[in-house]
Amino acid sequence: MVKPVIYSIVNVLIGAFVYWHLIKGGWLTNQYHLNDPNIVNLALAIFEPIAIAGVIAYWITPKASLSRLLFILFLAQVITAAGFLAFILLFFFTWHPKMM
Repeated sequence: MVKPVIYSIVNVLIGAFVYWHLIKGGWLTNQYHLNDPNIVNLALAIFEPIAIAGVIAYWITPKASLSRLLFILFLAQVITAAGFLAFILLFFFTWHPKMM
């Protein structure tokens, strides 16, 4: 019973973190097109509510299939968080201020 609690907490925390960045970056107010480089943000904006809905569905009716879905969503959230961390670290280590 400890694993679903951990998976749920991680899903909710990472989902809230990603959605907070989407809102703060203004990405949720943009018009998206399929050839837009920001299409990743649209995918995140669609995926995060699905992940949270999966957590809610598991805790309403804890079935084995929903437990597997919760684990898959957990893995996707960890990969998403790793991508955000890699992007932030890449920016942090390669950014140089330009002097005028």
